Amino acid sequence: MNQTEAQVRTLLQEVSPTLGLHGGAVEFVSFTDGVVSVRFMGACVGCAAADMTLEYGLKELILIKCPEVHDVVAVNTEPVTHEAPAIPLHALS
Repeated sequence: MNQTEAQVRTLLQEVSPTLGLHGGAVEFVSFTDGVVSVRFMGACVGCAAADMTLEYGLKELILIKCPEVHDVVAVNTEPVTHEAPAIPLHALS
């Protein structure tokens, strides 16, 4: 692990409690060619505010603190569809 990766991991740990207040989390995936990849977890997956959290929270923080980083991307920002669980008919009577 290089110094930049270690610094990014530390920054993600620092923001973790804030994301955890809303049931979310973020983890480090990789640092390649100046780009940090992260993965949202928990309530952050599919959350409408995840893009804002990435752009104006994580990305801004990491770019300011780590000059070697040129971009921060999430590997899973696609919305997740949640299907309602099936309720057996006998449970309704």
